[in-house]
Amino acid sequence: MFQRVRLSSPPASALFRLLLSAALFVSLPSPLCAQVRANVDVRVSDGATGSPVVSATVVIMETGHMSTTDSRGLAEIRGVPPGRHALRVSAFGYRTELVEVEALNGRNSKVSLSLTPAPVEISGVRAEVAATGLPSGGIEVKTEDLDPTVTDLPDALDGVPGVTITRRGGPGAPAEIHIRGSNPEQVLVLLDGVPLNSPLTGRVDLSTVDLSSLARVVVLPGAQSSRYGPRALGGVVLLESRTADGDSGHLAVGGGAWGGREISGWGSWLPTPDWSVSAGGQWNSAKGDFRYDVPEFRGGGEGERENADFRRTGGQLQVSRSWENATTSLRAHVTEIERGSPGTIAQPSISGSQDHRMDGASLRIKADADRTGGSFLLSLQSQRAEYRDPAPPFGQAYDQTTRVSQRELAADMWRRAGQATVRAGVVSRRLHVRADALRLPASTMEERGAWSRLEFSAPVSPITRLDAKVGLRLDRHDLVKGTSVSPSASVSLNFPRTRMEVGFRQAFSPPNLGDLFFQEGVQVKANPDLRPERVPRELSLSLTHRLELSGATLEARASAYQGDIDDMILWSPDFQFVWSPGNHDVSRRGLEVGASLGIPRLDRTHTIVGHLAWSHVEYRGEVLSGQVAYRPRFSGELVGTMDMEFGAATLRLSHIGSRRALAGSSLNTLSPYSILDLGFEVPIHLGRSQARVETTLSNLLDERATLLVDYPLPGRGWAIRLHISTPNL
Repeated sequence: MFQRVRLSSPPASALFRLLLSAALFVSLPSPLCAQVRANVDVRVSDGATGSPVVSATVVIMETGHMSTTDSRGLAEIRGVPPGRHALRVSAFGYRTELVEVEALNGRNSKVSLSLTPAPVEISGVRAEVAATGLPSGGIEVKTEDLDPTVTDLPDALDGVPGVTITRRGGPGAPAEIHIRGSNPEQVLVLLDGVPLNSPLTGRVDLSTVDLSSLARVVVLPGAQSSRYGPRALGGVVLLESRTADGDSGHLAVGGGAWGGREISGWGSWLPTPDWSVSAGGQWNSAKGDFRYDVPEFRGGGEGERENADFRRTGGQLQVSRSWENATTSLRAHVTEIERGSPGTIAQPSISGSQDHRMDGASLRIKADADRTGGSFLLSLQSQRAEYRDPAPPFGQAYDQTTRVSQRELAADMWRRAGQATVRAGVVSRRLHVRADALRLPASTMEERGAWSRLEFSAPVSPITRLDAKVGLRLDRHDLVKGTSVSPSASVSLNFPRTRMEVGFRQAFSPPNLGDLFFQEGVQVKANPDLRPERVPRELSLSLTHRLELSGATLEARASAYQGDIDDMILWSPDFQFVWSPGNHDVSRRGLEVGASLGIPRLDRTHTIVGHLAWSHVEYRGEVLSGQVAYRPRFSGELVGTMDMEFGAATLRLSHIGSRRALAGSSLNTLSPYSILDLGFEVPIHLGRSQARVETTLSNLLDERATLLVDYPLPGRGWAIRLHISTPNL
């Protein structure tokens, strides 16, 4: 949207106008009006804080005149031809704005505008540096911008640099996340601020979360305990549910290979300007059986994965009430999952099954004024999981149930004073666990934490801004002795097209109940003496640079980190081949590089995106050495999207490097593999509604891959989905 600014000269007398017209008519043989160049002054401020935006770039589109804002947020452009001109105003971490100014001859035009803080697109069509209000280095995934090759939440996260998703099969199979070589239980996953990590295993099965119910996903790599507390040792994943978007509706139906079927719907309603209601529901299922290659050390040949069926049903409801500076939201959700437990290909099961149910409700109150604000959260959640197998291939029949109830209270506040902002908060969680798999009949755990963060932003030169953040959190956890202290600090320099940041963080993760107290079985043993995992010092350095040339936009990003883990909990066998968890010191460092290129062509923009990650995660002890099992040293992705008149086509190439399968041994090392996916998106006009058809050809080259030993991945597949959206019902 353009902003028009018109400057008028003071009224003149009729005599003056008559004399001036006569003089011009007599003396000037050239045009009737002399063209005197004008000046344009542009003042730019932060739309969220009101503070000046330093180093914003202001460009006159037609002439190429350019200037940057100084410490006052002011840019001065001299010698601009009079008339209407479109100005483009851009700054790192903000949405680019277009304004229009019209000035008379020889006059100064003054424009004041505010920029909206927003993600800046980096190493991926769907991965972006997160906006203000989030810890440094955050990467955002917008669900509305995902291409057709992304079919679920694990797919969406798999394209983030430094993230590895481990799946145990095809559609609907359990999927867990690793960030920068971490264990899955070292990654904290929050849905609308509420943890999804199982208190029994510490892990999150991403396949239980429906992607269509989410508005966005933010990944915070690295140690994040100074803000998010326990389990945020490897990183944090923030999941945000959809909210009301006017009177609108969305419906999606689809099907695909391996018996895949899905249907989901979402709608929102605004009965009054102050009230909003949104609701959604999802159902999807898959048979999940597929052919796979049996590895040579298992005898070779080809097998078929059986008992891999999957079915998920879920729904959400949210009611919100808004005031002038505050919003109250009440949200409820329920999800039920049924699936088979096929086991490994070495010991397959055709009778194992799992049933999961997750439900809960939360109340959130949020208030924001000009210079102060805060929020309050009350959450009640429950989970039930049943695992059974009347005829397992190994051991005795089992029928186990786990029940978890969780209560959380959290509050935070912030206050801005000049160029500094102070944020602080407290959180209290109480979990009650009853599990047949534990030696304890029931267990109650409490977590309490308090955190604070000081943020400072100031110009250091006319084109440079300095941002600094210092944070500290104190935690008490029933599974960790004493008080855990987690500090953090980061400093960044922001130039018109470049951003550099250095950071320091500490983090910890407590042992989980399963590793401490699970029922011992054949060849497995618990370890009640496990110590908490800690990152005593994580250092990170990141650099982002944007370049525009002949209409094309190139953005490159590089991140390096070093953060050893003391007492990392890893499973390994003893001399009698009895498996148990133990504490091991691990050396960890890595490098992530990525770039995105936008190429305008015939009024359309084509994109090429790529990233490469190198991860060194090795044992530091004398007994075990080498890379930790299932941590690929190299991983990467290359994505190309072509925007055409009839729609868009996306080609995605994903690569996973070689992985060790045994602790401290290179025997049976798994080979690297690459997966090629192809997707098409075709829009359809349906009157008031907007529709599109998405077609996906997954694993186009039919690569028979295995990320984990004895858990093969499916070969070539397909899916087709129809989306219908109706805005402004």
